[in-house]
Amino acid sequence: MEGGRVPEYANGAPGMDHSHYGGVPPGSGPPGLGGPRPVKRRGTANRKERRRTQSINSAFAELRECIPNVPADTKLSKIKTLRLATSYIAYLMDLLAKDDQNGEAEAFKAEIKKTDVKEEKRKKELNEILKSTVSSNDKKTKGRTGWPQHVWALELKQ
Repeated sequence: MEGGRVPEYANGAPGMDHSHYGGVPPGSGPPGLGGPRPVKRRGTANRKERRRTQSINSAFAELRECIPNVPADTKLSKIKTLRLATSYIAYLMDLLAKDDQNGEAEAFKAEIKKTDVKEEKRKKELNEILKSTVSSNDKKTKGRTGWPQHVWALELKQ
């Protein structure tokens, strides 16, 4: 309690008798010691958190739209969305690797800039993560949303 300020707590409702208030409800003491300011700050923090949550949710909605073969009425959790997206990315990377072996993807690759050592290492680590994700997704999952993983896993094996 430096400078005579009372700490603000997110769950300390106005008028509550907490031990750190000394039995005096916030806002009823001397001016500047817990008046309407904590409520205003809490409201601002709540607005920021709502905006952050909405931003994350809209990003997940956009990501869900990029995942093919998922019926519109299928609800995907955030973790399932991330897992399906990584599986799909792994499938696309494998598809590109196969095209590269056939020499058909040269025009596409020409537009890709040269990567540095750090980026190569990061890509290799991502590849390993994606490969382990695909292999761990081979096991049956519960629920009605697990099927696309198996579709992509079968595509990868061909």
